[in-house]
Amino acid sequence: MEMDLSFREKFEYVVIVGLLAVYGYYFFRVLPPMGSDILPEQITLFVGLLVLLILIFIVGAIALAVQARSDAVPDDERDKLITLKSMRNAYFLLAGGAVTAIVSALVTEGNFWFVHVLLVTLVLAQLLESLSRLYYYRQGV
Repeated sequence: MEMDLSFREKFEYVVIVGLLAVYGYYFFRVLPPMGSDILPEQITLFVGLLVLLILIFIVGAIALAVQARSDAVPDDERDKLITLKSMRNAYFLLAGGAVTAIVSALVTEGNFWFVHVLLVTLVLAQLLESLSRLYYYRQGV
């Protein structure tokens, strides 16, 4: 069974793989914490990996665009609805994670857990948004 994926769906796979690879590596390197605050090496690692993630997204988008030139169509009402629903799903996770990050700031010493709970929340919210888009495209919303 071959799936016919649009450019948007293919790019969501690039986003998911990029996020899992880059942030999986980041969290593998920084956990467990070596202190109660973020270390300068962790900031350097984060910035370097963020640049790598952006490059993955750019190269992925260019490769997909070159491969599927004929698939280029402007967003229609369905695409806009899928985007809205996906962002809504991510928003709920992001709101809950922000509250969790605030609680972690209140109950732990230093800034390590606050920053990383917030970062995990941002990454999970983006993953949920991408997965939601894929789901809605497959369901024919």
